[in-house]
Amino acid sequence: MVERRFRFSGESLLDRLGRLPPPGGYWVGFSGGADSTALLQAMWELRERIDAPLRAVHFDHGLQQDSKDWQARCRAFCEERDIPYHSERLDVRSGNRRSLEEEARNCRYRAVAELLGEREMYLTAHHAEDQAETLFLNLMRGSGIEGLAGIPVVRRLARGWVARPLLDVHRAELESFLDDRQIEWLEDPSNTDLAFDRNFLRHELFPLLEERWPGVSRRLARTARNARVGASALARFIEDRAGQWLRDPLRLPLDKLLDFDEGMQTLVLRQWLRQHEVPALPEARMGEFLQQIASSDHDSQPAVRWDDWSIRRYRNALWLHHGLLLSGCAKKHWTDGMAIDLGTDSGRYVLHGCETAIPPGWRVAPREKGMRLRPHAKGHSRKIKHYFQSGGVPPWLRLGIPLLYWDDEPVALGDWVLGHRLQDWLGGNALTLEWQPVDPALRFIRDRCKQQEWT
Repeated sequence: MVERRFRFSGESLLDRLGRLPPPGGYWVGFSGGADSTALLQAMWELRERIDAPLRAVHFDHGLQQDSKDWQARCRAFCEERDIPYHSERLDVRSGNRRSLEEEARNCRYRAVAELLGEREMYLTAHHAEDQAETLFLNLMRGSGIEGLAGIPVVRRLARGWVARPLLDVHRAELESFLDDRQIEWLEDPSNTDLAFDRNFLRHELFPLLEERWPGVSRRLARTARNARVGASALARFIEDRAGQWLRDPLRLPLDKLLDFDEGMQTLVLRQWLRQHEVPALPEARMGEFLQQIASSDHDSQPAVRWDDWSIRRYRNALWLHHGLLLSGCAKKHWTDGMAIDLGTDSGRYVLHGCETAIPPGWRVAPREKGMRLRPHAKGHSRKIKHYFQSGGVPPWLRLGIPLLYWDDEPVALGDWVLGHRLQDWLGGNALTLEWQPVDPALRFIRDRCKQQEWT
């Protein structure tokens, strides 16, 4: 028999929402399973009593043959209740040292970070059994205090929060809530696959533990709550000491990190990665990387890679990058049209203004060795390499930055240094040239270089 202190209801959920930061809007993660269906239904029943818009989001991880049917049923559920519905397809790929479950979670939360608006809250239906399973899995991984703390009730993510208001509710209570309303839910066929660690715990190990120690899920949840107190205090301490620069998902100032002793450097780096939904860097590799940083000079570029992430040093900052290789800017002739695609990471070049014929001899490509650019007709030309150095562009990002060539002469670097010939043509046709990169690091470089004075 499931132990419970109360019966799950809208009233009990409303009480839990009242303990969370007041959001500007709610997004409910809706898979169609019993847990998320109960949460979304309860939120819908409370719609007149919560002072924030309610929306549902469904993530299709592409791991099930029937995923399109699931998405259609989730949409229908929301349409019946007039709940705004959004769905996204995720590209989930398992790394060498990472499970498919873990990568699906990481992909999902990176998508949530992009989705959340200012002060919006993403609600998930994690419950007491999920908490117990998470704590046990973290024990098997040799996790520190953050792992022993299990799933937090609420945490910051991007411009808003992620919250789990059902962590002390049992799954049976959620199913009973739906049964009372005669609401059906979807059963994921993979939930019986014992190849997944959580399923093995749920179907094989936890029943044995429950026989020996009744209420094992409740006991583990209590352990997680106690550890959460310590983990939260440590996270606040790190954030107070580290300041605003931990919030940057791309760059970590090296001088700030090295101000700490070696033990704190590890904690700060872990907090930075955790805050931006990045898989944990293995402990041994983190220690080796920090030693390389501490013993290297200003011009060296030590790096560490794990799964499909990397951290590299350039000058006085650590750069975090998702994807081990940046795809370079495409090599193309620009013969017509007001825009040209530059590739997966580099985005596109766009001309703004009235439709105008493209001059003969235009092409785009990455920097070619020895190329120079002359911004003023009577001024000196300067090597593209020197512009990169002045702009603080890390070497591994330079192939992703487009150059526009006119008769094989560079006339634009990105959109922040323009050659005199291109400037004259743009001015004469009342046009502007914009580079629209996709990769976050390239966007950061573009925005920073646009703010600089170039001569």
